[in-house]
Amino acid sequence: ISCATNPRMIRYYDYSMPKEAVLNEIRSILLSLDYEIDIYAPETYALTTKITRIRKTLRKYDYILYVKVSDRIEVQVSAKRSIFASGSEANIGKYDQIIEQTEDKLSSSLQKKIYYPLEKELKKIKEKNKISFY
Repeated sequence: ISCATNPRMIRYYDYSMPKEAVLNEIRSILLSLDYEIDIYAPETYALTTKITRIRKTLRKYDYILYVKVSDRIEVQVSAKRSIFASGSEANIGKYDQIIEQTEDKLSSSLQKKIYYPLEKELKKIKEKNKISFY
């Protein structure tokens, strides 16, 4: 018997074009999906996005995408969760606290919200026989 856990927040894709072109394609895709690029480092074939917020019920999650092109394309999510913590009775009328927790594994539904649009765009490129993924 095993307990169900959320999947790791990383995806790998194969490609069959020059690294520079792959990084440019990924950058274009992320920009078309309304991500803002924070760090773009073509000399190391890597990029990161600026913080993006996603909501699920009462919780807010902030995440960034990290993309590294080496033998494969590696897309990783780094996330933190914001939790509203109401104060005690002695704290009434004062500031409420928001606690932030680092998340090493988001729920499958949240990961799908993040990865599905990217994978959909990568499938379009795959149809042009440029990138394959698994």
